Amino acid sequence: MSVWVDDVDEMHKQCVAAGLEVTFPPTDMPWNVCEMHLRHPDGHVFRVGRGFEPKK
Repeated sequence: MSVWVDDVDEMHKQCVAAGLEVTFPPTDMPWNVCEMHLRHPDGHVFRVGRGFEPKK
């Protein structure tokens, strides 16, 4: 499942502070999305991201 947020870096900070398991840190992907992966305690992994304009 993907969840879109306004600020992936801020969400990452909040998740780390809450002791949640981040399995992939915020990374700019080639498909113009900054995303991180977050594991729910039941084992499901969520993609948390935000689209961005490609760099020219």
